[in-house]
Amino acid sequence: MILKFTSPDVLFNLDNIIVISWLTLIFAPFKKLSKYFILSPPLFLATLYTIILFRTLFFREPDSPPLDFFHLSGWFALLKDPYMIIGSTSHFCIMDLWVGYWMVYDFYSGYTFAYSITMNSNGVYQVTKSWTFGRIIFTIILLLTYMVGPFGFLMYHLAKFTFLKKYETHVRINIKDDLDIIDKTNNNQFQTDLITRRYVRFGDQFPEPLRKIYHVIVGTIGSIVLFTIALPAYIMLRIYCRITYHSKLNKTSTNPNKFIPEYVRNAVASMKLTSLTTPYEKRNWIWHLKFMLLQISTFIEYIANADTPHFLFTALQNYFTEIYHVSCYTFGDGIGVGSHALVKRYLQDIPPNKGFESLGWNISSSQKTFCDFTTIFLSSDNPDMKLSRQIVFQWLHAFPYNLRTNNNEARTYLSRIVPRRIDRQPESDAITQAVGEVMFFLATGGELKKHEREAFHECATAPFIFFPDWFNFLLAGHYLERKTLNGYYTILQAFSRYVDGPALRAAFKAADNKKSNSEVLRLIAIVFSIAGSAAPSKLAGTVIERLWCEKDKEKNVRLFKKNPHNFIKECARLDKIVPNVNVFATQEIINDIEKDFQNNNQNIKIPENTPIHCSLVLANRDKNVFQNPDEFLPERSDLNKIIVWNGVEEDILNADITKRPVRYCPGHDFSIDVIQFVAEQFLPIVSDDGNVQEPDFLLDEIDGQNHVSEENLNMKALDENDKKLISMNLNINGLNGIDLSCYAVLDNYTKIVIYLMQKAVKESNLAPSRAIDIDDPLHLPAHDLGILRTDMAKFLPTWDEDDPKGSGLDRRIARWLVNQNIWDFYDSPVEFNSLEQAIKWRVQMFSDLPVPNVIYEDMFSDKALTQLAFAGCACHYTQRMEKEWTPGSGIPEQRFMKNAVYVNDMTGLSAFNVRKPFERYGAAAYFDEDFQIIAIYWSHANQLIKKGEQFWNHAKYVWRSSFFAYITIRDHLIVTHMIEGNVFVSASRQHLPTDHSLRRFIKPFTYHTISVNYQASVTLVNNRGLVHRIWAFDYDEFLKVCDYISMNYKFLLLPDFISDTMSPENNKKSADEWDKIYPIYHDINTFWMIIRKYVTNFFEINYKVNIKNDDLPTDLHMKDFIDEICKQLGIEGITSLQRFIDVLTKLIASSTGVHEHVGQISDYMLDPRFIGAKLQEGKEIQNIQTYTQILVLSVVTGLRMPGLLEDWSHLIERNQYYSKNLENYETFKQDLKDLSKDIDDRNKIRNYPFQSFNPKYMECSTSV
Repeated sequence: MILKFTSPDVLFNLDNIIVISWLTLIFAPFKKLSKYFILSPPLFLATLYTIILFRTLFFREPDSPPLDFFHLSGWFALLKDPYMIIGSTSHFCIMDLWVGYWMVYDFYSGYTFAYSITMNSNGVYQVTKSWTFGRIIFTIILLLTYMVGPFGFLMYHLAKFTFLKKYETHVRINIKDDLDIIDKTNNNQFQTDLITRRYVRFGDQFPEPLRKIYHVIVGTIGSIVLFTIALPAYIMLRIYCRITYHSKLNKTSTNPNKFIPEYVRNAVASMKLTSLTTPYEKRNWIWHLKFMLLQISTFIEYIANADTPHFLFTALQNYFTEIYHVSCYTFGDGIGVGSHALVKRYLQDIPPNKGFESLGWNISSSQKTFCDFTTIFLSSDNPDMKLSRQIVFQWLHAFPYNLRTNNNEARTYLSRIVPRRIDRQPESDAITQAVGEVMFFLATGGELKKHEREAFHECATAPFIFFPDWFNFLLAGHYLERKTLNGYYTILQAFSRYVDGPALRAAFKAADNKKSNSEVLRLIAIVFSIAGSAAPSKLAGTVIERLWCEKDKEKNVRLFKKNPHNFIKECARLDKIVPNVNVFATQEIINDIEKDFQNNNQNIKIPENTPIHCSLVLANRDKNVFQNPDEFLPERSDLNKIIVWNGVEEDILNADITKRPVRYCPGHDFSIDVIQFVAEQFLPIVSDDGNVQEPDFLLDEIDGQNHVSEENLNMKALDENDKKLISMNLNINGLNGIDLSCYAVLDNYTKIVIYLMQKAVKESNLAPSRAIDIDDPLHLPAHDLGILRTDMAKFLPTWDEDDPKGSGLDRRIARWLVNQNIWDFYDSPVEFNSLEQAIKWRVQMFSDLPVPNVIYEDMFSDKALTQLAFAGCACHYTQRMEKEWTPGSGIPEQRFMKNAVYVNDMTGLSAFNVRKPFERYGAAAYFDEDFQIIAIYWSHANQLIKKGEQFWNHAKYVWRSSFFAYITIRDHLIVTHMIEGNVFVSASRQHLPTDHSLRRFIKPFTYHTISVNYQASVTLVNNRGLVHRIWAFDYDEFLKVCDYISMNYKFLLLPDFISDTMSPENNKKSADEWDKIYPIYHDINTFWMIIRKYVTNFFEINYKVNIKNDDLPTDLHMKDFIDEICKQLGIEGITSLQRFIDVLTKLIASSTGVHEHVGQISDYMLDPRFIGAKLQEGKEIQNIQTYTQILVLSVVTGLRMPGLLEDWSHLIERNQYYSKNLENYETFKQDLKDLSKDIDDRNKIRNYPFQSFNPKYMECSTSV
């Protein structure tokens, strides 16, 4: 027997090999080799168990007791045999492992608790099994199962029926799929080459898990070295400098940061001079350690003076002038020069010898290796430098858009990317993002995705990739450097989407096959990430900061408008955007410096290729060149002497290209144009003798050498809405500070929601939704839709594939907090002291209120009611009164209205009670044949008020307030969001697979709808929520209103959205005549036809159907989708393709045009007297708290979503129908643009402008 060759003790210990299986189950249950590690130990134990079993059954000793498995005494007898104990333990090990294996499968395939949702480097969401809190809890249960199997089994089932239940999925997750189950992008080889990282240093080639561990180890070591060696050594250096330094210098007017004492700064500078003049052959390891310590001192003193580097350089220059009597100084790893003459000479008169230097030291290996021929770091005589500059020039000149031509389409697009801001200085992050997005759009005609915008921000604000390797090692083991490098690769991938664009094609052609397309693209990416990020962003921030400086705001705005380019250049002259430009010492430079020292009896030798740091911040303040150099004077005559764009400005502007500096910045004109545009968008409004100063800029004339002629700079007019809004706010802008008296009267709930509003606005401004961010339809198998039943009896999905991670923890905590019953609920009656106080409160507290589509200059006259009834958000309720009043129908007082021809009936809410002391809502406005208001029926008083009678003004206020309440609650909240929008998205996500062509087609129109509706249900329309507080209904009564609206809801196609009585024919008008009076009729029908054409073409292309046959495609998923829509919308059934196209068209129109029509409420928020949320006797202006709450609602419901005219062509599936689908899409977008232009033209001759169905204002899906 095999058992005779080993002892029972050895066999017993063999059971421990089962630990291998358990460790594999815990740490790597689904890797390729995992099954071998899991199965091998139990198979071995099973073999051992089988041998023991055969021994027990067939090879028993003669005197052994009979086998008895049915009595306890029999088991006692069996277990006296040590081999039976070994067999039993093997049995238990195998069974426990089987239980554990089942638990692992059940947990990972049936519950979402162990999964996290992350975004990969391509900006694609992916599910990963990571060490979440849920996985840690499950691992504890798994360990219990290993030690005490039945107890662990019991604990797992307790977890399943308690806290795990809410994480249960309806469909099992296929855990054998690749972890990146969502990334369905098909990168071609070209894109794959770009994504492949270049290995920079040891460890970069490790597998990702090992690489992360290695990075943690290196980061830990770097931090230890920093705090135990580097910083203590620096402290010792400071002590040494304090002891040895004895020089006394004259005080200067510019003093650097006092954190670095004079004795440290100057002593270190002298030691650097000694080190730099040491011959190369004498630089041993001691020299390198000493020089590294001096470099650390340089970093610290530069960081301390980062905001005012010229103070530091001036102090160093003064020290060398007094001690050595020379015009240079030491800084960083080389010698600095600051005179205008020397900087000009070394940068452009002598062909610069360049290297991998920036600011004041060597750059990181990541920067060096990203691209093989980065023009910034190549010497002038290097052939690759000339080639790279040629590529960059050709790329710049082939941009699809520029800001010097009057391209309205491009400017409209850019104005959406960077909305006009006039009430508040923007944050620096917003400016950086604006510069990046404008530059990328002009270069590609496309947009940056969200993670690409974040990468650009990282490139623009993080300097670590410009620091030496050894310094980055001290900063958490190159962590910060790698972060910026990731940004470079992200920008690279962003450009790779547009390789077929004109600019990149021109760049590839310019390479003339000397460089591969991948290498050219790397060049473009690094130029964009270096020259196109930090410098333009920071300079734009400086320009905008000066424009918003309260002390000189009016003066600076006027100077900017007079000559934007000169204003920008003067800002650049005094700014720190590029403190130094670096070259290597050639023999001519060495002779200059050595001669300078020799003239003062100091014989030193400068080694060749010593870094020379040309200080632009000192050269641009040289008193020998600039008059009053420290003053901001954009009109100075010597402005063209500045050195900012790698050469003297007047030489860069030279008409003779051959006489321009050899290395001047190719993006000189482009960067100034972008900065000007961004500054225009954020330009404050000032008054000039009572007149509005309009920022009217247009770069429309360019000289023959591609430089703008400064005298040809003209102004571009603001649009009409900006002008009107400025006129209303102008006098208010002069009032400073938030009115604390208004803030003090607010209840605590309102104060909290103001804070949350400000937080949401900031997040939205920094990470706005763009069409480019709309991902392909996806289904994360770790999630279902999570249906929630609201108090309004609506069933809303809670999990949104467009925001799969959901709200952040801080948002969830804030939402939970604001929904608690700890907040007081009362209607504060405190009113504004004056209208001026109210407008000031709006302007200063709610500067992010969306710019109105239409500004009502005349809000309170009788004529204003005509505009509201025939061209306002309730105009679709206006009807022609074709039938005479009969008893029992309509409003009783209507029988007295003999001259009434049109009525806008907003009495729908009059049946519902309101809180005391408020009046009920409800009113109906009557108009005569000339469309003039003649009477208003006032529901609360049950009285018909005729024009000019007592209470006339109050009746007008009641009608305006009633239509606003009815439209907002019924049309916007319930119908558009909770019924049609909710049905559209939930039916598509539930019944159409992710790869279904229809699901992809409607994806833009359902983008973020789930999260928007869910957020509204838990923060806006909940009990004691914002809507409950704004309007005067008690919550139970509000729910009755919702029930009433839902029960009376009827699905209507868009042409049926307005009454048949409002057609031109029924009003005996021609189409053009009627359009001037009732513009919605033309706009809504044209918009309908455009969308219907788009939908119809989709079915003809993708289903090969003949629309005339009217047969629905044979598609079970589509049938389920249709059935769900019919069930929820109350449609009897859809049996024909034409009917299905109509329904789809209406749902798309509801998410876009209808939502804009009924949801754009900022038009009515500019004056608290225009619209009232609560009605009260004798009151025709909103009080402070109600006006504040409705402004909060206006701001949060106005947060931006992707525009309808933005580009989402990336969603079109690249299959056999791609070209036709793309053509259909492009035709659709062109039709929308044509409609927009047509509406703009029509609005010039209409009685009142109407923008609700103007596509340029629409969003592609329902925003909040």
